[in-house]
Amino acid sequence: MSIDDLKTKIAAVVADGCGSEIFFLLDSDNGMQIKKADIDEVPQAELTKMFVDTITNKILLNDEISLIKLSNADERRETIYDYDIPDVPVELQHLRNIIAADDFEEFSFANDNLNNLEGILVLLGNAEHQMALYKYQYPVSLLRKDTGFNLMRSRGTNRFKKLDEDVLKINAKFEFFKIDGQYYILDLKALERFFGFHEAIKNIAAKGIENIRQADLVDNVQVLSDRLDDISFSRKLVRAASASPVLNLIPNAEVISFASTHPALRGRFKLTDDGERFNLRTKTSQTLFLKLLNDDFLQSELTKRYYDSLAKDAIDAGVAPAPAPAPAV
Repeated sequence: MSIDDLKTKIAAVVADGCGSEIFFLLDSDNGMQIKKADIDEVPQAELTKMFVDTITNKILLNDEISLIKLSNADERRETIYDYDIPDVPVELQHLRNIIAADDFEEFSFANDNLNNLEGILVLLGNAEHQMALYKYQYPVSLLRKDTGFNLMRSRGTNRFKKLDEDVLKINAKFEFFKIDGQYYILDLKALERFFGFHEAIKNIAAKGIENIRQADLVDNVQVLSDRLDDISFSRKLVRAASASPVLNLIPNAEVISFASTHPALRGRFKLTDDGERFNLRTKTSQTLFLKLLNDDFLQSELTKRYYDSLAKDAIDAGVAPAPAPAPAV
């Protein structure tokens, strides 16, 4: 799917007549529970407008935003990541639940506690088109009446009075959304907080390490396995090993020759005694190796300058059509 296709789907959701429902994701002794928030009509409409405006400005009117697969995630900004990993964290699956069901219990101050709030789920749309948003709950978003001494204005006067109720602050930022059966990620750092995502990434990264081992390009791949608990490194390993334009496509001898002569890599790698494999003893060399597999080290054909490219898209280098012949005179 292209970013334009995704924008078309989202536009159908936030069109005139878009409504919203707000749900609280609460941690409990029985696991995570979804409770529907009963909100007055006016603030409910204001919340709807707030999220619609954010989606419109951040996605629909953003000409710089791009859409890429999560397994190919790089360091570019203004990106939506299409979640293409088989295992989906339980936290994300709650988005599916609020789209599929409509029989959730209401949040009750008598039986529920805002201190257990883990996330806010927002269902946007109409009868035909819907999307669900996941908003991570940060502790600073809950102002509790019993923490410190909190003052509020007494209505209609210049006098302050003590805050006698908890205050939940909700802004327009959200980290994930689901539309038309597919999950999308806006904030990778927030996704990395989920334990289920750690396990999903580690499983794919382990397969990537096996691909590297079979390519016989690294002397000891155990040094890569030892870093699987580092979620940031594992995510880079998934990209490098699963969609590498280098691994098993470029002869090993050419890869080693490139690493030995490129200005940014020359002298940065140790090789085995026979010079046929990389010896990745240091974390620096391991990180550089993943960048090498991603073909991050480029040279401009125009200026001949070398670049370390964190984000890039392949270009179809088709043959340009020949110019039309000049008309006869």
